[in-house]
Amino acid sequence: MRDLHVTPVTIANMAGFQIHGLHRACSDSFWEVAAHPAVFRDRSRAERFLAKIKAARRIDYAYWGVPHDAIISPADAFKTHAAPFSVI
Repeated sequence: MRDLHVTPVTIANMAGFQIHGLHRACSDSFWEVAAHPAVFRDRSRAERFLAKIKAARRIDYAYWGVPHDAIISPADAFKTHAAPFSVI
């Protein structure tokens, strides 16, 4: 995973911020956009969560998927959308 960043999103007419990054399943595959399902109300909370993800240096891909508005292709490594949930 590379280029992890906070992205503004609108899901079901609700604005928030989500962590997106680029994922490459193997050396001969394309870079794909991946999203963590957590949706934050403000950018500062999302930035703090992003710092924790980067500090861990290990990503559990079970929690990642394609962004909610992306179209899944048969060539994609992620076959499901990240089910968005709001963080309290």
